[in-house]
Amino acid sequence: MGHAVEEVLKRPIITEKSCVQASESSKFTFEIPSWATKNHVKEAFAKYFPDHKILKVNISKIFGKSKRTAKGRTTPVDGKKTIVTVDGPHIEYFPEV
Repeated sequence: MGHAVEEVLKRPIITEKSCVQASESSKFTFEIPSWATKNHVKEAFAKYFPDHKILKVNISKIFGKSKRTAKGRTTPVDGKKTIVTVDGPHIEYFPEV
């Protein structure tokens, strides 16, 4: 319950699909911790980008895919990601978009 706002937005997820969404419909994708909720994301996004109005926040789980290695099987840790839809200018967080 005592989580800091700075811990919510871990890093942007920069893929071809997320960059196309950012340029066409102002949707930005971030990796978030497993305990974060939509309200946590809204507070953190508003703190880092105060000049943008948040229209919608979507959260989805990312499941780690099992991989074969020389020493056996490994499974990456599961996580969460969020897609934030904003109204306003582009975010400088994504310089290539």
